[in-house]
Amino acid sequence: MSRRRLFQVLVAAVVSVWLLVLSGIVSAQGNSENAFERVKEVQERHTERLMAQEGVVGTAVGLDEKGENAVLLLLERPGVPGIPTDLEGVPVRPVVTGTIYALVKPQAPTKPTKPGGKDRTPPAVPSAPTAATISSRQISLTWSLNGETDLSHYRVYRSITSGGPYTRLAEATASSYSDTMLAPLIAYSYVITAVDTSGNESGQSPESSATTLTNGRSPSPIGVSTGHPNITAGTIGCRVTKNGKVYALSNNHVYADENRGTIGDNALQPGPIDGGVNPDSAIGVLADFAPITFSRRASNVIDAAIALCSVDTLGKTTPAGWTPSASPRPLTSDDLGVLWVKKYGRTTHETNGQVYAINATVNVSYSRGTARFVNQIVVTPGGFSDGGDSGSLIVTQSGNNPVGLLFAGSSSYTIANPIDAVLGHFGVTIDGQ
Repeated sequence: MSRRRLFQVLVAAVVSVWLLVLSGIVSAQGNSENAFERVKEVQERHTERLMAQEGVVGTAVGLDEKGENAVLLLLERPGVPGIPTDLEGVPVRPVVTGTIYALVKPQAPTKPTKPGGKDRTPPAVPSAPTAATISSRQISLTWSLNGETDLSHYRVYRSITSGGPYTRLAEATASSYSDTMLAPLIAYSYVITAVDTSGNESGQSPESSATTLTNGRSPSPIGVSTGHPNITAGTIGCRVTKNGKVYALSNNHVYADENRGTIGDNALQPGPIDGGVNPDSAIGVLADFAPITFSRRASNVIDAAIALCSVDTLGKTTPAGWTPSASPRPLTSDDLGVLWVKKYGRTTHETNGQVYAINATVNVSYSRGTARFVNQIVVTPGGFSDGGDSGSLIVTQSGNNPVGLLFAGSSSYTIANPIDAVLGHFGVTIDGQ
């Protein structure tokens, strides 16, 4: 063979090998991109059947011992029988998480009674109340008697938004009331109704409003103790904004007492178990929450609530000195076992961990029952969180980009809502760096 011919053969061989290598790289990249979706589809297809089995508390997508995508079965205890080794050719890895709890235990509030009666004619509407600010905790209300001969009492309704919605605040036998359960720097609106001896209620009076004064305390940092007056304590996740107003972000079970709270209820800092007293420790009021459906067949995505505050009552930096980024970071399959995250919480303060699994479906135990959540984030190690850390904001170690809102866990794992779902529900943005 001539030298020229030999050179041509060698060149052709090198080109062929390179094409094969390049083809393998492209194929591997394609497989990597498709592998997660394939595993996720299999996981979701079998989740209902798997979670019907006693001892299975959830499923998720994570990594197996080979570092490949796998379906994770979250187990309440070791030795749960009937666990498959694979599903439709996708590897299955059992993970003992223990029972997963919401990381705070609220106490049930009392319920108001409802008057009865046979007469169906409502009394006349009272006059508009005069609302006068007395102090940082007190607004005085007065209104005119309506002349009803069978008047029983008046009802006072309060709102944190002009025009409502209104929630019942109190009942008064005289034409005056002193509202003393107030948060500083909040504008409150009031209407009055009259109730006769048969229990019939008039329409609402015209609206009046007043704004409370500052109480002189320094703004609270984020990452510290907070809560509804009827719970123990959770954590302020971060400060968020909407339409020029600022809010504290935390969990439903921290600020709304597992759906039992009422819009306008005070948000305390610190929480009651840490010495918070209502209303002296109020930094804001419950403005909105995502209701939790308590069912093992539910599809809850977030356990979240926001409390209306002000820049004078709420800061945006943790006690460790860092501020979350204003730019959230949605997770992808490439983050599994790789992305390092941190949080600052009421109980364990600043801790570090890794994203362990995503797209998790889990049963979470509350004082009101069990609620199923979908599309959740799982973080390890176990010391990442503890009771009272509920509501903490989880961010990337590099850049402090928000990843999730911590709300539940066990002794070994932490569960968080995807932050984009939380922010999207309330239409808020993170007030960060």
